[in-house]
This record gives sequence, structure tokens and C-alpha cells, in this order.
Amino acid sequence: MISSAAVVTTNPAAIDAVAAAGADDVEVRLFEIFRKYLKVEDVRWDSATTMEEAQIDSLDLVEVIFEIEDQFGVEVNFNANAKPAAETTFGDVVGLIRSALAAKARRA
Repeated sequence: MISSAAVVTTNPAAIDAVAAAGADDVEVRLFEIFRKYLKVEDVRWDSATTMEEAQIDSLDLVEVIFEIEDQFGVEVNFNANAKPAAETTFGDVVGLIRSALAAKARRA
């Protein structure tokens, strides 16, 4: 997993480097999804990066969640009222996906 000290950028070469450095498939795939919604180039990410810092607004986040559900084949229980979307971190999203994948595996 990407530690809070490991900072990466969202350009394709940096994502490949993250994968080579041992980031798991979930993180790499999420970087690819989020990269489509960025409004600025070369955003720096770590597990503590908030959606606000990445300039991902609540509508973008809903679209990201739909794409995540499609790509990972899971249902994401994201409650925008529990925590403002702007305060949601990349690490929060990674955790949600890992939980959803674990629940899916238990049902299989």
C-alpha cells in the first residue's frame, strides 16, 4: 500500500513506477480511474490526499464511484452525508474498495 510518506504523481509513468514499487493492483487501478477526473495535470497523491486537494468535486466523486463499481464488480457503500466528499481521502476510497472486495470474496 502507498504509505502516507510515499507521494506519487498521476502521470502514467508515475503510476507505472508505483506499480513497480509494490503498490497493489487496487491502488494502481484507482489511480487510473481518478486520473480521468482530474482538472489539473500532475496532481501529487498519497493516502491522505483529499478530494478537495485533488480538485475532485462531489459530482466527480459520484462518477468515480460508479466507474469503480463497474471495474471492480462491487457495490460501494459510500455515504456522502457521513463525511463531506471534499474531506474524503484517497486512502478512504482504497479502504472502501478493499472492504467491498473482501465482502464479495466472503460471499463467493
